Amino acid sequence: MNRTATRIVSMPMPLALAAFLFATLLPTRASAILQVVTTTEGLAALAREVGGDRVKVESLSRGIQDPHFVDPNPTLAVKLRNADLLVDMGLELEVGWLPPLVNQSRNPDIQVSGGRRLIASNAVDVMDMPTGPVDRSQGDIHPSGNPHFLSDPRRAERIAAAIAAKLAQLDPAGAAYYQGRLADFDRRLAAAMTRWRSELAPAQGAKVVTHHNSLRYLLDFGGVSAAGYLEPKPGITPPPSHLADLIGVVKSNGVKVILVENYYDRKAADLVARLSGARVEAIPGDVGGSKDAADYFSYVDALVKALAQAKG
Repeated sequence: MNRTATRIVSMPMPLALAAFLFATLLPTRASAILQVVTTTEGLAALAREVGGDRVKVESLSRGIQDPHFVDPNPTLAVKLRNADLLVDMGLELEVGWLPPLVNQSRNPDIQVSGGRRLIASNAVDVMDMPTGPVDRSQGDIHPSGNPHFLSDPRRAERIAAAIAAKLAQLDPAGAAYYQGRLADFDRRLAAAMTRWRSELAPAQGAKVVTHHNSLRYLLDFGGVSAAGYLEPKPGITPPPSHLADLIGVVKSNGVKVILVENYYDRKAADLVARLSGARVEAIPGDVGGSKDAADYFSYVDALVKALAQAKG
């Protein structure tokens, strides 16, 4: 007889019964819900899609925040300390705030090389890889490529598959469940992509202006290109001279719409729009970035609706 059983037998009957029930009802790590922490709401949405009721998902940032800049407060470190899995975008999107939080968490399994870390960029084809030396004079450029790939549903599909595979590795008993949910997500995403491509078909070949180079993957999906950016360099506030030049770019390229994530200041965009004849379309920066972007599908719905305006 083991020690726990011996202690229970020696107790008075009501206490013994209560102790037995308590011991048997305590969840083991294998059967407990996996605690998944992501760096963005977009990643959290995909984790919920494939994880279902076998996971509890929390995002370290909110959809109304610029993911480059998150306050690394101790509360976030506590979330990471208890994480069974950390999913981050990678490509240095979170380089300014995630590494110190991971170190403070004292959770060795979620380090970059840890067994409970999934870097989403490893699952996708990366665009905008710099071809030459990178330094601070070029602005806040990402030396490993553009990390804003979740606006492209083709890449979201690959990330969802990577999350499902990782969850199955950590929770083998739920492998079939995760694969079933992934298959359902893929089916719904394929139908949505057909609809999105149809909605964007009239805009193919058009040009837009965006605030930051954060819609590169969405534009590629829709067959649209960027004529210019409100930022003269990534992360740099536009001076009047740049905005004057951009007004000329908008006019000469027949740009009809300026797309701005709603966590950016609109003043520069509104000025260019007023002096060029284009219009500003505010878009959610991520899932949860607006009331009509509550999940991944409605998030892309909002992006596609705005981008479709590029046709004029």
